[in-house]
Amino acid sequence: MSKKMLIIDESVKSLIPHFVVHQFAELDIMEKSLKAGDLEEISRLGHSLKGAAANFSLDPLCKLGAAIQDVAKLKMTDSLAPLLAKYRMYLEELKSMQD
Repeated sequence: MSKKMLIIDESVKSLIPHFVVHQFAELDIMEKSLKAGDLEEISRLGHSLKGAAANFSLDPLCKLGAAIQDVAKLKMTDSLAPLLAKYRMYLEELKSMQD
């Protein structure tokens, strides 16, 4: 990815590796939940992402979590796959910043 979309505050930088591992696990659950039609679980995990990202001042991820939560609540399944793809993109960016 050529343009960095996420900025990490130095005060929390050491916690990012754990955050990334945890978020990849939650993304996997979201993707499985989407296949199973479990929108309630996706909404719950979107809410969790919103809060966790806010703790790290990762505003784009925080907004994405809110969007995932809202779209799942509205049962807009066709809109969830692109949001989850964007979530994966952000996590890959965070992971690459650690290397």
